[in-house]
Amino acid sequence: MTHTARNEVSTTRTGINIFIGEGIAPVVSDTWSVGGWNIQFVRLDAGQSFALNHSAGAVHIKVVTGRLANINRGAYAQDKVVRNTKVTEAEVVAGPDGAVFTVFTGTAQVPKKVTSMSQLAYSGPLANELSWITFEERYHDVIPFFDGLDCYLSPGFHLLDADGEEITYMFVWTAGKGVDLSTHNHGHDPAPTRPAFAEVHWVLQNGTGTGGMFETSKPGAEDRVRTPLQQGDEHGPFFMWDKKTGRPTLRENGAVEYPWHGWQGGTDTEPGQSYDVVAAFEITAPYAIIAP
Repeated sequence: MTHTARNEVSTTRTGINIFIGEGIAPVVSDTWSVGGWNIQFVRLDAGQSFALNHSAGAVHIKVVTGRLANINRGAYAQDKVVRNTKVTEAEVVAGPDGAVFTVFTGTAQVPKKVTSMSQLAYSGPLANELSWITFEERYHDVIPFFDGLDCYLSPGFHLLDADGEEITYMFVWTAGKGVDLSTHNHGHDPAPTRPAFAEVHWVLQNGTGTGGMFETSKPGAEDRVRTPLQQGDEHGPFFMWDKKTGRPTLRENGAVEYPWHGWQGGTDTEPGQSYDVVAAFEITAPYAIIAP
């Protein structure tokens, strides 16, 4: 018997709490839709399976914790390596430690390009909590870097364990052509409402085909090594991790150690706007396990 995860509006952060860790697995969330993509969260115990609905569209799976044994997929690709997450199997089966994962289904309503934010209205339970705002609106009081830039973000989903602690925060953001979403290293002091995390991104749309993650030596440096990601792709760790323990390396303040990095929107010669649309998974340090 499959159980449906409980939802509620977060009282400590923006977005929706999903109590994916409660109850007897399998636990499956409600479904949300944005830009033609259906999004659902699943928790399986060891050896349990989850049937995939390929009739609804192209199915992709982003693993958050554990491993899906029959497709041999864990939470992270190899360091800075891009892998596509499409799944053609009829079902997925959890490995010996179980698994928490996100199912992205690209329906026939996924546009070729996202040219307007009006194409990205959310639907689903508590969808009014997922309204888009500009990066400028969100961060202007902290930093003016994003002022005037064509980029947006939405509150997202907090997947919580059985104790109500965060497993991951998943939210979606957009970047217009050529938009630099800043050079950063997530070095701020962790706090209860912003825990240390080992981040990975999953791409719903690449507006120009050339947008992607970059690494650089320092803010403002000319050197940038960019790693483009296409629709359905995710990337491996850009953060530092211990090869013996498979855990993220922490700074003295408890934050995960990253090099300077960011996302750079691409450019093309086509008229009009075309957004990169990206889901960020901020997997909290206690749940971030990097395995072969």
